[in-house]
Amino acid sequence: MLRYDNYFIPKSLDEYFNLLTEVKDYRIVAGCTDVLPWAREGRAGNVFIKNIIDITNIKELNIFEIHKDKIKISATTTFQKLFIDPQIRKDIKILPQVSVWFADDQIREQATIGGNIVNASPAGDGSPAFLTLNAQAIIMGRKGKDIYERKISLDKFILGRNKVDLQGNEILAALEMDNTKGYGASFEKVGHRRSLVISTVCVSCVARTDSSGKLFDDVRIAVAGVREIPCRLEKTEQFLQGKEITEQNILQASVLDLDVINARSRLEYRKEVLQNFIIRAIIKSVSEKIIIKENYFEKTKIQKLEEVHA
Repeated sequence: MLRYDNYFIPKSLDEYFNLLTEVKDYRIVAGCTDVLPWAREGRAGNVFIKNIIDITNIKELNIFEIHKDKIKISATTTFQKLFIDPQIRKDIKILPQVSVWFADDQIREQATIGGNIVNASPAGDGSPAFLTLNAQAIIMGRKGKDIYERKISLDKFILGRNKVDLQGNEILAALEMDNTKGYGASFEKVGHRRSLVISTVCVSCVARTDSSGKLFDDVRIAVAGVREIPCRLEKTEQFLQGKEITEQNILQASVLDLDVINARSRLEYRKEVLQNFIIRAIIKSVSEKIIIKENYFEKTKIQKLEEVHA
């Protein structure tokens, strides 16, 4: 059971930063989807937090901007918003795909992208997708009476398991990322159970072909669940850049980054799943422009991939 003395809901950044200096023993929350399961009896037992500070109503964090080249969304944006927003669904296809895999309908209504990132779980679903969008973390803090802002790329913001680059009173305010209109996208994920899955392996891919539809123009792939910090698969991306979209090139690319796996268990399983996910994510991301032959996979690979999703 979760108990608290005070539940604060600041309306501005100034009010928020003032609270941080006025109260002690606090926890900052948005959707509370991590706090409530942690406090549930049977895990942490009875939990008492003296002060809870809810940041969801801070006016400066009410950001949802979609421009031609960039999009900027607040850290308090929910995964359900990313799932249902019509322009996101049309132009930034990877985000709805991640969102539909994210827990269930009720949790998506509450869970925020900022909470998912700041939690910095190795199995977090959001981070690989945002990495493929070249996301930058927009961080705000206050020094004296002045509120400042700084930006840092997401791959440098996430420092390790449950560790991010937030200093002093800083807060993750928003993410700024590429608008990938014209790109195909695919998100692949597998875990230990069918519902509310915590990722064992998840792969995010966005890709664009050249005007002929025969060559890879831009391919971005990121992975989580197989290492402490999510990462882009740079060797795979570089190999495919400018190359013809063929079965041989996709298969050759799929083995180049398997060494990113740094897991203590089920190593061979993760390698096989990761390779199959890379192949499938690339194919699905360019499938609107090309036709893949039915015999692309050997029969055994198809069977094993189906078993993973069974």
